[in-house]
Amino acid sequence: MRTHTGWPSAEMRQWTSGGQSAAQSAPYIAIPLRVRIREHITARIVDGTYVPGQRLTEAEVARTLGTSQTPVREALRELSAMGFLESAPNKGCRVRRIDSEEIRQAHIIRAALEDIAGQLAAPQLKGNTTQLRTSLGGMRAALLDGDLAALCFHSTQFHRSIVDSANNTALTRAWNAVGIEMLTLIGAGQPGVDLYACVEEHDAIMNALDAGNASTAGRLLKNHACAYIAGQPDRAEASHRIPSAR
Repeated sequence: MRTHTGWPSAEMRQWTSGGQSAAQSAPYIAIPLRVRIREHITARIVDGTYVPGQRLTEAEVARTLGTSQTPVREALRELSAMGFLESAPNKGCRVRRIDSEEIRQAHIIRAALEDIAGQLAAPQLKGNTTQLRTSLGGMRAALLDGDLAALCFHSTQFHRSIVDSANNTALTRAWNAVGIEMLTLIGAGQPGVDLYACVEEHDAIMNALDAGNASTAGRLLKNHACAYIAGQPDRAEASHRIPSAR
């Protein structure tokens, strides 16, 4: 088992197409530059480099990362929508204080929603999990490369595929509102989180969906989401502290 004790130092080395990490060179989804910038900023918020109230400008971030301002502008806009930043007309963006209780509550909602999503998606994904397998491959490659931004990107794609397969507009809308990417990045960035175990939990989820086992898929998705709640020391026991979605 590999235990993550901080953000990988090589996390954001590859800003341009001139070089590719193992996760990028594998036959998986290419990660847009704006996403890498967005997740780099998120990492700096989580590790305390960017503190609550600190102002972030397009020019400063672009200069630091050696990119143009366009993808930075897109990243800042998305981070505001995700709840990491606060923006105001003519004042730019400032880092928003993210309360641990807010994160805990969001994970409870995510757990309930993904339980439902797994049950609804199972009939649709039975024998049809190629897309999930691709995302899982991306997670594994990113883990080997020490690329946490890529790992979280592929993880989000995995869960989004399940929610989309549930074919329930209200569920999808509620799930998007929870801010899955923010939860994944903050959860994966907690000291002591076993990223290897987190990744491999997706394999069991995929197998349950491939078999069309709705109840098992829902339970595994719920347990996976619950385990990210701050202060939960044991992934196997975390789900017992969360109310059932049914």
